[in-house]
Amino acid sequence: MPFRQQVRRLSTVMASALCLVMLAACAVAGPQRTVLKVVPYPDIPGSFDTMLSIVEQGFEKENPDIDLVLVTASVGDMYELPFLRGLLTTPTDRGGAHIVETDTIMMGDLALEGVIRPQTFTRDDWHPLIVQGTTVKGVRYGVPHWLCGNFLISRDKNITEAQGVKDMYRRIRAAKPQGPGLAGNYAGNSYLVLYYTQSWGQYRPQVSDLLPAIVGPVEPVNARSVAVASDLCIENGNNPCVDGTYYNDFTPIFERTVKGDYAAMQGFSESMWYLMQYGASPAEWYISPLPVGAVTRNVILGDAYIARKDMDPATAAAAEKFYNYMMKDSTYQSIIFSGGQPGQKVPRYLAPARLGIFALPDLKNDIYYQRVFAAMTSQGGTNYPNLFVPDNRDRIYDEVMPYLNGNRQVGPRKGLMQQHMKRMKDMKK
Repeated sequence: MPFRQQVRRLSTVMASALCLVMLAACAVAGPQRTVLKVVPYPDIPGSFDTMLSIVEQGFEKENPDIDLVLVTASVGDMYELPFLRGLLTTPTDRGGAHIVETDTIMMGDLALEGVIRPQTFTRDDWHPLIVQGTTVKGVRYGVPHWLCGNFLISRDKNITEAQGVKDMYRRIRAAKPQGPGLAGNYAGNSYLVLYYTQSWGQYRPQVSDLLPAIVGPVEPVNARSVAVASDLCIENGNNPCVDGTYYNDFTPIFERTVKGDYAAMQGFSESMWYLMQYGASPAEWYISPLPVGAVTRNVILGDAYIARKDMDPATAAAAEKFYNYMMKDSTYQSIIFSGGQPGQKVPRYLAPARLGIFALPDLKNDIYYQRVFAAMTSQGGTNYPNLFVPDNRDRIYDEVMPYLNGNRQVGPRKGLMQQHMKRMKDMKK
């Protein structure tokens, strides 16, 4: 018999007694769970929902006193300062968040504004360059999570051993004399500013601070150097890497690179997951820092957790537990190898900020992952600036783009660092 029907049959006195007992039980049940709202970086290869499930269920199992609420956001919004500022200043019961996982290029401005709090949580095996990338004026404001680098990816090892953009041009033309040789995307303003900044640093291999590339005037020698790389995409008189053809859909880049239409592509470590969707075997592919300047030199950026300044002590303690959970070997392992269907062990090829994760058996036995590690830790690298990028990216884009085969992109520009494959997303609907 349903509970409600049983209650109806009780006398008024018994019902009142029952209510008093229930109220007393609630009173001694203990304090409410601490709510922690986190916005993860939204653009990762493989199922995003699977990653959310891994994090939420795993964390709450270990921390039953904390209610972890994962809030989704669009990639475009995550590269807009007003949106991030709103998340970190609006009350959490009105749409704000306690923690946001953001690209390091966006965090410095928020730190100078006093919106985010300094971080004390630390690990001793973080990549030293991502530690620099999360530090503003001597204070660390981010908890590094993933690494990102601008890489040259090819089946041809000889191409990835190029030293400087002119050497890369010669090697790609030797391998593919006719037609397009190098695929990439120059139409997004964040991409083009990244290439330009990397070129600026590759002309100054002894300079560690690349901020002058962001705040200073555009230098023609660096812009022309980026143009040398972009010209390798010209096909039948057109340049789809520059004119916006690949702007909203990278699918042709991955598909055609695997097919062999391109000898190489520009991308991040996780680009391999997308290449695999078209039959690429990771062990057959090589990766190195992208040469867009006088020498080949790495520039590291990545994703890091930043937190609002006005957390109460209970929420701040919950945040520390969250950082600790996300930095665990087992958490990294679960996220990295959940890039396929449930039950499949498919690497997403994200690069962990903790270098010790590369030594876990599954990554150590993956040839491509070890090549990623070598590229990420190559000598002479530096970190991408984390200050004043949002305010300067349109200016740099507008000044560099005319050097790229004389073409300007027509239409809106977005501050994106990554894009999903549109065709893959449509297939899942």
